[in-house]
Amino acid sequence: MSSFASRNRFSRSIIVAAAAALFVSITAPAGAQGVKNAEAAKIKNPVKSSPDSIAAGKTAYNKYCKFCHNEDGSGNGALAPKDTHPPNLVDATWDHGSTDGEIFTSIKEGIGPKFDMKPMKTKMMDTDIWNVVNYLHSIAKK
Repeated sequence: MSSFASRNRFSRSIIVAAAAALFVSITAPAGAQGVKNAEAAKIKNPVKSSPDSIAAGKTAYNKYCKFCHNEDGSGNGALAPKDTHPPNLVDATWDHGSTDGEIFTSIKEGIGPKFDMKPMKTKMMDTDIWNVVNYLHSIAKK
């Protein structure tokens, strides 16, 4: 086999591998790209982040969330259910999705299947939950 033919096959192999990698990256499940709940990720935050929204979010967070997630959002609150590990809400890792819609849905619907985090839909109005989302963004480490 000539070196030209060998190089040609090698070049085709690289092109095929690159095309396959591109295909996989485009068609990978949403969770592999950071979105954990595609339907929730589509939900847009209707409450503009503002000093008033953030202050209201902090108030709601302190009333409903800090007991498990701690006042600073670090996830080591004193009243977290035994043998649970509430997520750190100020780091770069969001186990249940990081979009506003995913955070909103996690708070509203709770975190299953055992529901260590109970749904807040009967305790908090949607606007309160959106304010908490805005507050969480304000305290997250940049």
